Amino acid sequence: MTRGVAAGLLAVLYLTCLLFAPAGALDHLPLGTPLLPPSASHPFGTDDLGRDLLAAVLQGGRTSLTVAATATSVALGVGLIVGLVAGLAPPFLDEIVMRATEIVASLPTLLLAILVASLFGGSTLALALVIGLTRWPVIARLLRIETITVCAQPYLRAAVALGASPAAIVHRHVLPALVPTLAASSGIVFGGAILAEAALAFVGLGDPAVTSWGQMIANGFAMLGLGWWLYTMPALVVVMVAGLVAAATLQTRMLV
Repeated sequence: MTRGVAAGLLAVLYLTCLLFAPAGALDHLPLGTPLLPPSASHPFGTDDLGRDLLAAVLQGGRTSLTVAATATSVALGVGLIVGLVAGLAPPFLDEIVMRATEIVASLPTLLLAILVASLFGGSTLALALVIGLTRWPVIARLLRIETITVCAQPYLRAAVALGASPAAIVHRHVLPALVPTLAASSGIVFGGAILAEAALAFVGLGDPAVTSWGQMIANGFAMLGLGWWLYTMPALVVVMVAGLVAAATLQTRMLV
């Protein structure tokens, strides 16, 4: 699967979730016959209250994909700034920045999410910030290496010799060279954020006021004896989305 196809399928899925699924909790979905297995009328079956599971999965995608996109944006912003500073700074400052990056990378996301949930309650924004602010070290390390590599190129030394300002060098030469690495690292963080959101919502650290894939997997697991599709369908969607992100990321890294 090419990178464009994988990215296109993800974009279509996200737009479908936004356009055809209501925001909020499952209470907004109409009720029908409970515990129907997957069929032509209900491709994912129905849950214990008769709600269409496909509609519920699309509704959960609004939350899960938004959390992942927000977390990725936060991680990209912080990682880009830190990576540039570390790559362009003198050796002593580079050492300080990278040691601080290692400290952040060692922080346990689950424990931080528990702390934030206990202080501020379950919130999709808080969950996205926790994931994003603990995943940026991955991006910072990659961008630091790439920045150092670009700065060692002869054309960049020529630009410095010709009197180009540091801001112009970063804008015209360094940032364009970082775009492929940014694209690849964003896929890494996005895929990890999907799985992290699902795991955190599975253990009850998501927002109870909205539906998410992790919350659906947890509910389906608790009712596994009533119907295999209650747990399997949302879990398969998470695996599928993570696979699409991995495919897009792999293709991007091959082009770097």
